[in-house]
Amino acid sequence: MKSSRLTFVLLTIVVLTFSVFFIVSQEPEAQEVTSVDGVVTVTGLTRTAQDFTVDVVDGSKTGEPLLSAIYRVEPANVPLDTSIVLSFAKTKEAGTATATTVYQWNTALGMWETVSTVVANTPDVLAVQITSLGDFALGTMPTIDAPTMLTSYDELHAKAPIGTRGYRIVVAYMLPNGVYVRLPDAGEIGGCGGRVGAGDRTEYSSTTAAVTVPVNDVSTPVEFIMVSEWAVSGDGAGCAASMPLKAQE
Repeated sequence: MKSSRLTFVLLTIVVLTFSVFFIVSQEPEAQEVTSVDGVVTVTGLTRTAQDFTVDVVDGSKTGEPLLSAIYRVEPANVPLDTSIVLSFAKTKEAGTATATTVYQWNTALGMWETVSTVVANTPDVLAVQITSLGDFALGTMPTIDAPTMLTSYDELHAKAPIGTRGYRIVVAYMLPNGVYVRLPDAGEIGGCGGRVGAGDRTEYSSTTAAVTVPVNDVSTPVEFIMVSEWAVSGDGAGCAASMPLKAQE
C-alpha cells in the first residue's frame, strides 16, 4: 500500500513539474532589439525559441521611394503569437527625415508592399505593427496615376489554371534598379461568379506593361507588373459553367 501511495505521489510531482514547465515556457517574453545603426527598434512579445535580431542587409541607398537601408528582422518564417512593433528613426543623418511609409518585402509576389498598421508617426519616429518578420525599409509613397489599361486584367484572366476558385491581382511599378513596389490602391479580387473561393494550393501568373503616366504630377515612363495569385483546387474542380470567374462586386 505504501509503495502504491509513493508511486502516486511521485507521478503527481512529475506531472505538476512538466505542467508548470510547459506553462512557463509558453509565457510570452518581452523583447526590445535595436539595429547597430540605431535606426530600427523591434519591441514586443514572443514565444519563439530564438530572440529577435535586426541586421542591416543592404547599406546602400535604394532610391526613392525607399530611403533607408534594408533591415532583416528574424527569426524569419516563424508565426508570431501577437503583433510586435517595428519603429524607424527619422533623421537627416540616416536620410530618412522625410519618410512616410514602412515597406515590407513580399517574397511570394516579388515586390515591396506598404505596411498599413501605423501606430505612431511623429517628426522623429514612424512605427508600425507587424505579424510576420522579414525584410523592411523606410520610404515615401509617391502619387502614381495607374492607367485605365491596368484595370482590365483580361490577359491575366485568360491565364487562370484549371481548378481556380478564387484570385487576387496586385499591381506594382518598377524602381530604376529593377525592383517592384506594389500600388496599394490598384488590383482586383474575384472568384466563381464573383465569389472568392478557397483552394488547397496557390499558383501565380503575371504580365507587364510599359506606359507613361503622371508620377507626382510629372509625366514619367513607368513599367508596371500585374501578378495574380490563383486559389486552385487540387481535384481540378473549378467554377461551374454558370458561374465563371469574375471580379467581386
